[in-house]
Amino acid sequence: MIIRQLQHSEKQQYDSLITHPIQTWAWGDFLISQGHKVYRLGIFESDKIISAFCLNFHSIPKTNLSIGVFQRGPALTQQIINSIEKIAKQEKAIFIKIEPDVIQKTFDSKGQTVESFSVKTNFPNLKISPKVAFFPFTYIVDLTKTEEELLASMHSKTRYNIKVANRHAVEIVEDNSQTAFETYLDLIFETTKRQGFYLHSRQYHWDLWKIIKPTGMIHLLLAKYQGQVLAAHMFFSLKDRFFYPYGASSDRHRQVMASTLLMWEAVKLGKKSNCKSFDMWGSLGPNAQVGENGYGFHRFKKGFGGQLVQFVGTYDLIINPALYKLYNIVDKYRWKILKLKTKLPFV
Repeated sequence: MIIRQLQHSEKQQYDSLITHPIQTWAWGDFLISQGHKVYRLGIFESDKIISAFCLNFHSIPKTNLSIGVFQRGPALTQQIINSIEKIAKQEKAIFIKIEPDVIQKTFDSKGQTVESFSVKTNFPNLKISPKVAFFPFTYIVDLTKTEEELLASMHSKTRYNIKVANRHAVEIVEDNSQTAFETYLDLIFETTKRQGFYLHSRQYHWDLWKIIKPTGMIHLLLAKYQGQVLAAHMFFSLKDRFFYPYGASSDRHRQVMASTLLMWEAVKLGKKSNCKSFDMWGSLGPNAQVGENGYGFHRFKKGFGGQLVQFVGTYDLIINPALYKLYNIVDKYRWKILKLKTKLPFV
């Protein structure tokens, strides 16, 4: 078994093995547009490619150092660790942040563990990261169920809110036009300002849209009421998986429950797209508490009756131990400043 870097001529083979949007070839192109260095690697057995993944590095300003990122790829093996560690040293990386697309636990509706899976993570120089990128938990809706079964599995309040939205004649449309995307962007920045959290720049989102849209992965759904767009959510479909990475809503006419109906229509769209699962892209854990940061989003997603799962987690493969400690101290204060800026009225 060997691992080697892939050429552009092997793009189709690569994408045929990828099951998460941020591991696709196109997403790698997007990262390159943001100044990252991208490696697409294939795992071969007897000259046949059996698995693949993307590894990227972003440079630390005014230094010759970098940080590696390996998100939502396959389960780790010693051979994968050796391969990415070798590249990381070439790129003068301090560490590589790793978040495999591997589920470790599933939970029932009461938050009790249903099943645990053995996942190897005890590799040399690999430690639990002090900072996550993806939420370690998410809700996954089983799209193989009928619409009747899906409705029955929802929280009663969610079903009620769908009826409320229908009574108010809220209209849900899929619109992947540039105009719709501009509306979505306006709403997402309005939501960001209202909620007080950090978001990438408008240019970042435009670059993402321009590069990923031609793949056919993106579905942009708008919720309209009395001629106004009240909510806009972006979804990805890839093979038999549906994803909800981004969503935004207006503070106007909240009583018509536009976002709830939009999400129900997204569930139905996932089924029509022949997807078998709907990954809601992150939530709090089984012991989430009212008032906890992010609880509102968690409760909204929980209402759709998906199964709570826990991924294997976030790890750092440390390449330079001394600089790793220094980086984490600086990064901690950098994020405190960014969060403070989101709360300033003039920003």
